[in-house]
Amino acid sequence: MKRRVNLPLLTWILLLALMFGSMSLAGAMQSDFGNVEVTQGTFNDNGIQTTYKLYRPVLATEANPAPAVLLMHGYQNDKDTSAPYALELARRGIVALSVDAYGHGGSSEGMLLRGYTKHKLPNWEGAIGGPKHFLLMMNFNTCDFFTNLIDVPGDTLGDTSMGGRAMYAYLRSLPFVKNDDVGIAGHSMGTWSSWSVAAEYPEHKAIVLQCGELFPKSYYDSEKIPFNNVLLLQARYEEFSCFLDYTKAVPDALVNTKLRYEEFANQSAPIEWGKTYGAFEDGSARRMELIRNANHRLVTINKTAIAAAMDWFTSAFNITPSIPSHNQNALLLETLKFIGLLCALLSTLPLLLLLLKTKYFSVCAQRMPVCETLIEPNRKWWKRALVAILISGLTYPFITQLGHGLVPFPESIFRMTIGNGIFTWFLLLLIIVGLMLIRWYKHGKGKKAGATLYCLGLANEDAPTKLPLLIIGKSMLLAVILAFSVYIYAEVFMRLFAIDFRFVWPLLKPFTGERFLQFLIYLPIYFAYFLVAGGIRLYGQMRQKELKNNAATQLCWWLKSSLVMVGGLILICLIEYIPYFMGIGPGMDLLFTSTFGGPFISYLIVIIPQFMMLFFLATYVFRKTGYVYIGSALVAILGAWAVAGGSSIL
Repeated sequence: MKRRVNLPLLTWILLLALMFGSMSLAGAMQSDFGNVEVTQGTFNDNGIQTTYKLYRPVLATEANPAPAVLLMHGYQNDKDTSAPYALELARRGIVALSVDAYGHGGSSEGMLLRGYTKHKLPNWEGAIGGPKHFLLMMNFNTCDFFTNLIDVPGDTLGDTSMGGRAMYAYLRSLPFVKNDDVGIAGHSMGTWSSWSVAAEYPEHKAIVLQCGELFPKSYYDSEKIPFNNVLLLQARYEEFSCFLDYTKAVPDALVNTKLRYEEFANQSAPIEWGKTYGAFEDGSARRMELIRNANHRLVTINKTAIAAAMDWFTSAFNITPSIPSHNQNALLLETLKFIGLLCALLSTLPLLLLLLKTKYFSVCAQRMPVCETLIEPNRKWWKRALVAILISGLTYPFITQLGHGLVPFPESIFRMTIGNGIFTWFLLLLIIVGLMLIRWYKHGKGKKAGATLYCLGLANEDAPTKLPLLIIGKSMLLAVILAFSVYIYAEVFMRLFAIDFRFVWPLLKPFTGERFLQFLIYLPIYFAYFLVAGGIRLYGQMRQKELKNNAATQLCWWLKSSLVMVGGLILICLIEYIPYFMGIGPGMDLLFTSTFGGPFISYLIVIIPQFMMLFFLATYVFRKTGYVYIGSALVAILGAWAVAGGSSIL
């Protein structure tokens, strides 16, 4: 008799092999197959610890020093967001140092060390109030070298380079760096850090800013502070249009603003995209490059943007690399890390099946509840789905921004900025969905259909009205084991190759001690939300029909469940970007104000695919266990990890 193949075990091994292969190749590509030495470290500046990643071309030595570039990431990112630019610089013989700004990555100090003022650009009149974190968010575009503006009593503006100045000095001190050939690059929030670094070190060679803001020369002492050889990379679909010269202009029209052509490019008439004005020799070179097929976040991996930056720095350093600017490995590197992430997440499914076969965890699975009386006609299901989509979509931009800035969370406890916005939104949706479910269960269709806790995936068939506490406990433990398996992989790859699971955005990366504590603080609400809205509602109240085979059922349930969970966010995307594609401008700014655009709108390109990945897992786990506990807990742990691991800290 032939021995039966253990399919879950085989699948688990294959996924792990693909994951290790993908991440190993990513590690090799990060070092350009041995041509670049990549190291991570921590720099201590008077007790302030800044974490960094150093890319040193192996040909750069004390005897043969090379030019260098300091890279500053944007809000809600970390040093690895700069990896595409850092890698391509290093491949061309330029040392690259990417750093974690205050409150990001592994750096020790929170963003509040940047400081804030109670006045706001561009008018600088009157005063604003609110929690410290609100004042901080409202003043990202105020720099400490604006000496003509910031002499206001009560201001606490600190180091607006967010650690960049100390790291620039450290970079220049390295024995393999030509300290008179050092440039600066920054994205989004990192552009203000870059301006601040450049103001402190006027000997800098060049600056490349991705989606950055300009300001008048009247703000600072322009006689003493030069900004040398500046390239501006501008996404065409810019969600942060409020920082584009304080106008309603879409990015295409920025060449026509006086701030751009007169104060930036030193021209008397509108300038052209993609044309260099001035000269590198005296530091007056200026250029604006419109990145036509990218939004704010995607400029960090856009091939055209990276090529323009490479050409700019090599021209400023007066070097001719053997690799043309369009020859790039950065996007493939990001893709490999994303494949590794997918394999890590999918590996939890066969591991689940293996653990369910053990005697201890076997009670965590039952036959999936049938409860045919709960299955509604297609029309009614879509009506219920539409209500869910509208509620989540219409509350998202307003409630997330409210939680982000104005809800007076105790700042010493709830320290995650974007995390606070998502936390507030989840809490509101939890209350709304919970009340609707209770009404449905006790007085509505659920009561008429004879719904029980068993029908909702909360109890077993033998005791349909009683919560199975032992099973719940074991299910929670099983979810923790599954999530911890992914964490182990993340830790291994960080230690082996200095890379994490990501694509553009830091998704699943090892915790610092502080970030792990934040994870524990936010996790209970995440679990409650995903249990109620993403478990009981989706697989109980909105139960769907079985299709002809398991694969078709999984696909259908997953897509429809994902639509319920992210359909509202897709709606907000359409509202934001369709007007932009029509050349009018960002929809949220046009319909409301710029307050409801910006970070949480650009965050949608992360949260939508993230939700869809997680709900593939949740759907599969429910169908294999008949309970909502394991899937809801697993999704909650992974979701809270993604936010706590990558969100900025006050």
